[in-house]
Amino acid sequence: MKEESNKPAIKILFSLFVTAVLIFFVERKYLVAEIRGETLSNYSSISWIDQIVLLIDDFEGLASDSVSVQKAGFFGYGRAKISLDTAHLDRNLTASKTCMKIDWRGSDGYAGWGKGVGKNIDINTYTDFLNFRVLVPKSSGAEETLIVRLEEDDNSNGILDEAKDDSWTYTVKLKPQDKWQLISIPLTDFADANAGGDSLLNISRKGGLHTVIFSFDQVEKYKPEHNWYFDFICFTTGRIKE
Repeated sequence: MKEESNKPAIKILFSLFVTAVLIFFVERKYLVAEIRGETLSNYSSISWIDQIVLLIDDFEGLASDSVSVQKAGFFGYGRAKISLDTAHLDRNLTASKTCMKIDWRGSDGYAGWGKGVGKNIDINTYTDFLNFRVLVPKSSGAEETLIVRLEEDDNSNGILDEAKDDSWTYTVKLKPQDKWQLISIPLTDFADANAGGDSLLNISRKGGLHTVIFSFDQVEKYKPEHNWYFDFICFTTGRIKE
């Protein structure tokens, strides 16, 4: 008799267990793992967070050794030597704990740095902006020129082929000052920089964004102690303001 009286309770417990398992798997189906560098949950207090289409990187959660930096897709070339920095931060909501530092070293006549993105995402050329924060120390001297380059993967093969993929550039004038500056560039202002590709800035789920590059072309004015700092690179719908 006791076993018979326990059957309803056992059935209820079993039903609750099955329901919990089903809910877990259904929820897991819709959960999206946030990738390091692209996590937005830490920036919920930013008024324009809903405008962010893609956070390229915020440099958080990354080990400071050079191997980890390279594995995360970052690279420097020529005289640009990249490393992570935790000393040159402000209280801006996008600042967090880490930024990218660029040092001017070596003897090459060119320099730049960037990140291999490899993303297939719909970017609207007519409404969207590329944004980043940059700090150019006042000790750098006169106004600087920074060339921003977007490289597309028009043929979707995951390899940059200048004969088949587009490259787009925009030149930014930077006034050295001991505080962070927000640069917000409309994609319509980027100019086609090569003969390859389809001559359309059309980052999409079919033809993705291969690389974002920042290059420095005023070789004659830079000294060994020259450096720059970058943070919070992202695409947004519309212009943003700090």
